[in-house]
Amino acid sequence: MTSPSPALSRGRAAYGFAVAAAILAALTAVRLIGLKLSTVDLFFDEAQYWAWSRELAFGYFSKPPLLAWIIAATDPLCGSGEACVRSASPVLYLGTGLLAYATARELYDAQTAFWTALTLALATGVIFSTRIISTDVPLLFCWALALLAYVKLLRGPDWRWALTLGIALGLGLLAKYAMAYFLLGVAVAAAFDRSARVLLRNPQVWVALAVAVLMLAPNVVWNISNGFITLKHTGDNISGGGLDFRPLKALEFVLSQFAVFGPLLFAGFLAILVRAGRAQFGRKDRLMLAFAIPPLAIVTALAFFRGANANWAAPAFISAVILVTAVWVRQHRWRWIQATLAIGAAVQVTLLIGDAMAYRITLPVLGPKADLYQRTLGWRGLGEAVRSRAREAGAPTIAAEGRAELASLTYYLRDEPRRVVSWPAGAQAHSQFDITQGLDAKAAEPVLFVSQCPFTARLLRYYRNVTPLGQFKASSGPSSGRSYDVFKLAGRSGPLGPLGPCVAAPPG
Repeated sequence: MTSPSPALSRGRAAYGFAVAAAILAALTAVRLIGLKLSTVDLFFDEAQYWAWSRELAFGYFSKPPLLAWIIAATDPLCGSGEACVRSASPVLYLGTGLLAYATARELYDAQTAFWTALTLALATGVIFSTRIISTDVPLLFCWALALLAYVKLLRGPDWRWALTLGIALGLGLLAKYAMAYFLLGVAVAAAFDRSARVLLRNPQVWVALAVAVLMLAPNVVWNISNGFITLKHTGDNISGGGLDFRPLKALEFVLSQFAVFGPLLFAGFLAILVRAGRAQFGRKDRLMLAFAIPPLAIVTALAFFRGANANWAAPAFISAVILVTAVWVRQHRWRWIQATLAIGAAVQVTLLIGDAMAYRITLPVLGPKADLYQRTLGWRGLGEAVRSRAREAGAPTIAAEGRAELASLTYYLRDEPRRVVSWPAGAQAHSQFDITQGLDAKAAEPVLFVSQCPFTARLLRYYRNVTPLGQFKASSGPSSGRSYDVFKLAGRSGPLGPLGPCVAAPPG
């Protein structure tokens, strides 16, 4: 039997790409419609990123600036509603899927590339992530672009791809410092692959690194001028409440990856990891392993001592999906691919329906956690209740002491003329709000103070007139909610300080 002609092969590849791109584009359109129909409030992390986008800078308290820039760019297109704030997420994942297709096509073949794009798009973690706006979204896009550029450079010098690599690394670091894992992947690849070692002797790679450093420089300068606040926060996240040996936390992190990747994808990855030294796995497979192992290994090791969030090893996802899909295609494991896509489609439909009915979904058998969306609901209700009380009290200033409440009030009261401020938590800033929205002498009185603490004594230390205005509950589902107390403050009696613990009388 004769093999297909090169022209026929190229035609089939072009057709396969067109079909994959059309499917991903249609899926993206569905996700954008889902965001429009969603009743899920803007979670306070998302509201915080939106608040950052109102004051563009080269850095922020807990993260580099790229996500805030992206949100600022979407605002002129569709406004500041929840759907628009989140809209960049499915669009960027469309790009990530196409970049993964291109990388798989470069390393393997058009068939592998096609199934890689679909498998990535319907991975459970991606489906969840397309519904929110987070720093992982631009990080994974930049990682996928950097991986494609790196694979292209392995074939030979090319200034276009060298500059692409540098830009992708720089933007990735401006999205999240976890982009640095990519450099570890390069080092691991060079340890076993001759072409990867040769590439390190190519000046184009070092120019790419210089471009990345140059792009990161403004953020470094911002950190220097702000006492390295972002790096300190990142360090605090790593150290947590202290480093103790916690093997169950490590197991919990590993198990969480079945949800991030998808159960079959992660099981397939672990099976490949166990058999990676066998002859059936070639150079290209090991290259993908080189970029997947460092994030997973480092975060798993960290989890032994302080626990770790499920998304901390997210960069491993891109090359892991390419690798697992390539092995499944090569071994004709079509049922695994079909089952993975079926699981993803089911999860996608479930979340689309769930998001549209979020305030009505409850499972009483789960007890206190019966309202499945309770963590992400109630923030709009908080804003509406505070707006009403601020108008009744004639308060031009609204103050709160929790980051979640401050972020949500800043977002949901964005059209109000009243100023939302943060009660100072101490000498050290605890959030970006302490830096840019601190309660200061310029705050017009009376101040409406919102708290989950009902006691007036700790407020009387700083204001002569403290009037309790009652309590309200912001519903977070059919059977849950958060209770808040409201106070009217006037007659400031000196510099403000931390309120301290929620007790009936001031400490001491």
